[in-house]
Amino acid sequence: MVSVEHLILNIIGGRVLPLMKEKDLKREKEAGAKQRAGRLLSTFLRTIAQEKVNTANDGEVPRMVTKARALADQIWARALGLYQYVDPMTEAVKQPPPDKSMIELIFDRCEGKVGTHEEEKKKDTNVPDKVSQANKDKLNKLAQKK
Repeated sequence: MVSVEHLILNIIGGRVLPLMKEKDLKREKEAGAKQRAGRLLSTFLRTIAQEKVNTANDGEVPRMVTKARALADQIWARALGLYQYVDPMTEAVKQPPPDKSMIELIFDRCEGKVGTHEEEKKKDTNVPDKVSQANKDKLNKLAQKK
């Protein structure tokens, strides 16, 4: 069976192969730089999360906790619907209902994310990917007929 890449290379000749290699090397370098930047950002976020912060709610004694703990407290408060804020327009104290996205975040972190099937991943593909896949299938069928 002849793949699409081999068919295209046979049609336009061998001069494309070096260009393809250059593009792949450039793409790998960019991906490597993005991965390093992401790791560096994660390192700084973890370092900042361990810093101590003074928290004090109304009528409570101030206590020192890490920023990560303070953030987790806020996530739990929003997930349980305990979060209150003052509306700037009416200056009334409001308490929104439990936040579904915070509940989902907590559940995913505690229980682990649910894996998806390959069929569901294919349904989420965008239009250009679908078009290029259809073109590959057509070219493979043409190559098989020859």
